[in-house]
Amino acid sequence: MRQLRKEQMDRKTEMILKGTPIWKGMLQLAIPVFFVNILKTVHDLVDTFFLGRVPGIDLSDGIANATHMQNGVGITWSLFFIFISFGMGLSVAGAALIGQYIGHHDPGNAKKYAGNLILMALGLGLVFNLTLYVIAPWVMRAIGAVGADYEYAVTYLRIRSFELPILFFSYAFQAIRQSTGDTTTPVLVSSFQIVLNIVLTWWMVSVLDMGVVGAGLSTLIANWVGLPAFLLILTFSSSGLRVDFKERFADFKIMKHLLEIAIPASVGQAIQALGFVILNGVILSYGTYASTAYAIGNRINSIVMFPVSSVSAILAIYIAQNVGAGDVARARASFRTGMTIAVAMMTIGAALIIPFRIPLVMIMNSDPLTLAEADRYMLFLHLGLPFMGVYQTFLATFQGSGETRYGFWLSMIRLWAIRLPLVYLMSALTGLGTLGVWSMMLVSNFLSVFVGIYLYRKVRYVPKIRRTPVETEEFAV
Repeated sequence: MRQLRKEQMDRKTEMILKGTPIWKGMLQLAIPVFFVNILKTVHDLVDTFFLGRVPGIDLSDGIANATHMQNGVGITWSLFFIFISFGMGLSVAGAALIGQYIGHHDPGNAKKYAGNLILMALGLGLVFNLTLYVIAPWVMRAIGAVGADYEYAVTYLRIRSFELPILFFSYAFQAIRQSTGDTTTPVLVSSFQIVLNIVLTWWMVSVLDMGVVGAGLSTLIANWVGLPAFLLILTFSSSGLRVDFKERFADFKIMKHLLEIAIPASVGQAIQALGFVILNGVILSYGTYASTAYAIGNRINSIVMFPVSSVSAILAIYIAQNVGAGDVARARASFRTGMTIAVAMMTIGAALIIPFRIPLVMIMNSDPLTLAEADRYMLFLHLGLPFMGVYQTFLATFQGSGETRYGFWLSMIRLWAIRLPLVYLMSALTGLGTLGVWSMMLVSNFLSVFVGIYLYRKVRYVPKIRRTPVETEEFAV
């Protein structure tokens, strides 16, 4: 059994470390991730779709209940992302370090890091669950949410806060499996969760008429249903790393090492999300219609982004394992391949979606004022998609190489040094309204390309793993 599991892992590692052409292996491993990203996109759109069909008008302002609900849910995302960014940062650190140990043929340390990653993810998820529940009303008031928008946002956030422990656990699970080249198992579990989520959303929102409560509960229930599968796979899987939950694997040195890699990625994403909270406040100041258009446009944009996010996830693993194996030339070649695929996908995606942006928005919302705003926003958004392909490739490279501090600086400069100042200048000095906001978002994506180029030249592809006596261990069974 031990030999079988080792052979199954070795086949994927062999593809990552030696398989040619690189693009073929990269796309092959990205297909399962691509599939689950499709389902995630469908879920996001279904969520918006069903909320958009809630009947009635808010008598206090004459705006449709559906528009208020869509906006209430939409403005919560940036705050929610602040919290999940720490789980994602841990996942980045875990995938990079475990992947480098796998590439270095050191399964013993890979297993130890996996166990500590899970422990940290669960602890952090519980702390953030309580924190988000408490601060949700204050933050929503701070960004300017009032009336129905405020009530729906707070209700939705407080329900979703109970999702954080299992969400952080799932990030750790995905990092452990994908670091060994296993992109299929996480997809199978996620696919079941997402399909269940979609069915529950329809039932709770459309049949039971539960509105945003139904939208939040459906996601919460679907995520927690995946817990038994995570535990069974990590404990008894016939392939990949296995974690013995009876073992006392808490190691503060390992946790510190994970944090050293995770903190730049986590803090970078969290501060970036805070920037988007502020940006949401600016957009909300232009009214519910502009804010709803922004939320719907971002949902539709995920249709185009999921292929690149899939390839980027695999690119990070390619770089991690090849850095661990000491093959700098192949790590660099993987970067170039990933960049070519990302830019090509984004260019094609922009060409396909721009002509059909209004019909796509109309599936979610038929309000004329919302449609007009969404038309302008999505034009600028999708003109900048090739730049987003470059941005995602740089982030994946910084993550896979363990140089997460460069990812931190890239995301910080793009949002805090470029986008937010430009948006505030346009809002204060011109009468362009939301047109100024949308155009500056495009400019910030363009300028971030040059920042990424500068930071990439500093990457040295030096392994971040530590040599210890357990290097000779076999994979545990």
